Amino acid sequence: MKPADWITLTAVFIALLTLITSSASAARARVKTIEDAYIARYWQILDQFPTEALVGIQGSTPLTDDDQRVIRLYLRLCEDELELRQLGWVGRNTWQQWRPGIETQLKQWPVAEEWNPIRDGQRAPHQFELLRQLATTPHYDPYQPTRLGRIARIWRQL
Repeated sequence: MKPADWITLTAVFIALLTLITSSASAARARVKTIEDAYIARYWQILDQFPTEALVGIQGSTPLTDDDQRVIRLYLRLCEDELELRQLGWVGRNTWQQWRPGIETQLKQWPVAEEWNPIRDGQRAPHQFELLRQLATTPHYDPYQPTRLGRIARIWRQL
């Protein structure tokens, strides 16, 4: 091979390596953007929780309609997060932080007050299926690794 051929081959290799690296970075960035958006939603909803709930004290007055609405929005957020994880849009490290937080909130007032009838099928029997699975299965992870190729999982850090 001539020196010009080696230079061309090296340039092609570097271009291919750059393409792969930038594609992986873009995939991770998309996952991170989605995660950040859901974290922002979480804090918006949490800001509306009853004051007592924010300090771990069960309120002495019944939940208002607004309180119930906020808690249901939180439950919907959790179900959405589970769906995103199932589709491969929430990374492994983020999921390992979110899952225990969701499990804990489902057991605490005021979320438990709204969640228990839903969990038992008394309300919304055809909704929150992934959240019900999370509540009954220790270390539940809805992620379906067969839906993405091995390389895509590595790129997204799933």
